[in-house]
Amino acid sequence: MEDQDQVLLSIDHMKKSFGDLEVIRDFSLHVKKGEVVSIIGPSGSGKSTILRCATMLEWMDDGSLAYLGEYAAKSENGKSVYQPKAELKKLHRHFGLVFQNFNLFPHYSVLKNVCEPQMLTGGADKASAEKKARDLLARLGLAEKAEAYPFQLSGGQQQRVSIARALALSPDILFFDEPTSALDPELTGEVLKVIRSLADEHMTMVIVTHEMQFARELSDRIIFMEKGVVAAEGSPDEVFSSENARVREFIGAMGAG
Repeated sequence: MEDQDQVLLSIDHMKKSFGDLEVIRDFSLHVKKGEVVSIIGPSGSGKSTILRCATMLEWMDDGSLAYLGEYAAKSENGKSVYQPKAELKKLHRHFGLVFQNFNLFPHYSVLKNVCEPQMLTGGADKASAEKKARDLLARLGLAEKAEAYPFQLSGGQQQRVSIARALALSPDILFFDEPTSALDPELTGEVLKVIRSLADEHMTMVIVTHEMQFARELSDRIIFMEKGVVAAEGSPDEVFSSENARVREFIGAMGAG
C-alpha cells in the first residue's frame, strides 16, 4: 500500500441498461491511491449508476471491475461475468459508500449505526468496534451525539454519521453519491469540510457531486458525464476551461463558470 501509483479501482468499458434505457454506454475509470476524482454532469447522465455498479449494488451488463487488481467481474463475450459471492464479499472490504440520503438505521443509536457494520462485516468485537466508533465520532465533531438517534440529528449530522460508518471499516477507497444533495445549503458546508479533511489525509475518493466549486478546489481529476459516456475528462482547470460547448453550458448553468 505504499506505492502512490498503485491502482485501487479499475473499471473498463462498463455498460448498463435498465430495460430499454441505456444508462451507461461505455465508461472506463482507473483511480490511483490518494486520488480524488469528481464526476459531474446533468441528471440522468449515469453518474450514480456508475457508483452503484462500482460498489456492486447493481451489476454491469458488460465491462470489467477490479479492486487492487482483484477482479469482481470480467467482460466475456460481451457480458460481465462476476466472481462467486464469497469472492465478491472479500472485495467489499476495499470500499465504502456514502449515500445522498444517509441510509442510517432509524432504530439504532448513532453509536450502534457505526459499530454494527464493524461487527457484522469486519469481524470486530464489541469493545474494539465501540472504541473505533467513538474515536471517529469525536473526529467528526459528533462525540456528544453517540447515544442519540438519527431523527434527533440535523441532516448534516446524519451525513457525518454515515461518513463515520463508512470510515469505520477502513476502506481503501470511499465513494460519495451526491453527499450534500439532501441537505439545506447551511448544512452543506459542514459535510464538505469533512470531505476536505479526508482529502488532506490523502484518502482515495470518487465523488459524484453538483457542488461545482467544491469539485474544482478538491479534485485531482474531474469527469463530465453526458448521456452515459465521458464527454470531458482532465484536471479541474482543463475541464472548467473546456471548449466542449455542452460542458461550458452545464458549468455556466451551475454558476461556476
